[in-house]
Amino acid sequence: MNQYKEDVEIDLVRLFKYLLSKSKKLLLIGIVFGLAGLAYKYYDVELSGRSFADEPNLVSYEKNVKQPNGTITVEKKKASYNQFLSEMESRQKNNEVQKTLASYEKANISSELKVLENELKDQQNYMENSVLLNSDQVCYEAVHYYLASEKGGKNSIKLQPVIKNKYVPGVPQVQPVRRPKSAANTEAEIVQLEAKDSSLTSFARTLLYTDKFKNEFASALGLSDETSDKLIEELVTLNKIDDISFIISLKATSKEDVYKLQKVLSQYDSELTSFLKNEYDINSNEISFGKVKSSYVEALREQESQHVNDLLIEIENKKQELNSVALVEEPVTSVSLNKLKLKKYAIFAFGGLAVGLFLALGAFTCVYLFDGRLHDPENLMFDDLKTLACVHDSSYSKASADEIQKLNESVEVLCKDKKSVTVVSTLNESEIVNVTSVIKDALAANGISAFNIVKPQNMKSISEADALILAEKIDRSKLDDVIGEIVQIKNIKKDILGIVFA
Repeated sequence: MNQYKEDVEIDLVRLFKYLLSKSKKLLLIGIVFGLAGLAYKYYDVELSGRSFADEPNLVSYEKNVKQPNGTITVEKKKASYNQFLSEMESRQKNNEVQKTLASYEKANISSELKVLENELKDQQNYMENSVLLNSDQVCYEAVHYYLASEKGGKNSIKLQPVIKNKYVPGVPQVQPVRRPKSAANTEAEIVQLEAKDSSLTSFARTLLYTDKFKNEFASALGLSDETSDKLIEELVTLNKIDDISFIISLKATSKEDVYKLQKVLSQYDSELTSFLKNEYDINSNEISFGKVKSSYVEALREQESQHVNDLLIEIENKKQELNSVALVEEPVTSVSLNKLKLKKYAIFAFGGLAVGLFLALGAFTCVYLFDGRLHDPENLMFDDLKTLACVHDSSYSKASADEIQKLNESVEVLCKDKKSVTVVSTLNESEIVNVTSVIKDALAANGISAFNIVKPQNMKSISEADALILAEKIDRSKLDDVIGEIVQIKNIKKDILGIVFA
């Protein structure tokens, strides 16, 4: 019997249709597994007594990690819900600290920027109203020398007439760009600190630039009371020589204005002497009076212009520094614990559904392949066995009208001269009624009324029949039984007109 079996390829289309016919069962099995997965996770989360918030690898987030070379990389981290909350709280506090530091730094830079802008405004105002810088006339200068001696003592230094006519106004130096306060003092700055004013010189300088004398000097030249301090310091300058001597130079655009300044200076001399009469004797003398060289004014103009440029550069640098204040914040996110639970439930529910469907598909596929039933007419490989029709009225395929017509005509032609026809089938009559009714009608059309339906075991009816037709049903008939049926009939030397598949 096995000699008639042939290995055939799986009909994937028919297998797919077969699985579709089991779709309700497949879905039911999947739902059962899904509910089982959901029940398991619900117990694990709600009823097991274990804290779901401490479950590891529950939440994913990104974290900035500083590498040994100083670079910062973003790494993905997984943690429990409680660890995630702790991380987010830490980030929140750190971000607040970073904001505070950045705000403080911006406030400091803004304050410095405001000071520079006010200084620039004052400098520009000074240059617009400067007596020396905006004058095309010849300027004049009177230089007065002051020497102090302590009461009861004698100074070895005396006024020397030779000083007269040898005094030359010093060329002003361009002020260096300011440096941060944190920068270390240079050697030049240390020398400057060592050469600071003595108490005598400091007092003389303070008295000279009090509001009283500033207003007096401005009034003498017809300037307004709002005249800037720098404009007065340009015209009235005190320079230290040593701890007990200094000079005061008076500059103006005419001799008459210089004389007016000297009148104010005489008031200054009187007050200075009065203030220091208990400690010092103050001697003063005019040592120079003459024109100011044009090179001095040019140098002063260049110095003040350079000062404006330096201030503009500093202001621009401060603006860039303000804009470049870094604020490194890590994102702070929030996650709902209930949403995490629902997510876990969904994962286990759909996971169970998928596992159930996979197992059910595998099981039904195995049933299809190994149940031993007849799934394709080609499984019956007999050279003289004709297929009259393949109606395919199975659980997943409906009968075709063309195949029914083919069966009807085939029976009419093959049984035209026959007296009796017997249909042999391993199945019950009720299972093949769709084809037996067609055969019966076709025989009736030929006037044949002798028609029987028998099992393969009924050898007497089979041997007495004038014509034999086999009828089997796809996915119902057992392959081995059908092959045994065919072999048995052939052994008794009975011809088979053909086989029809219901």
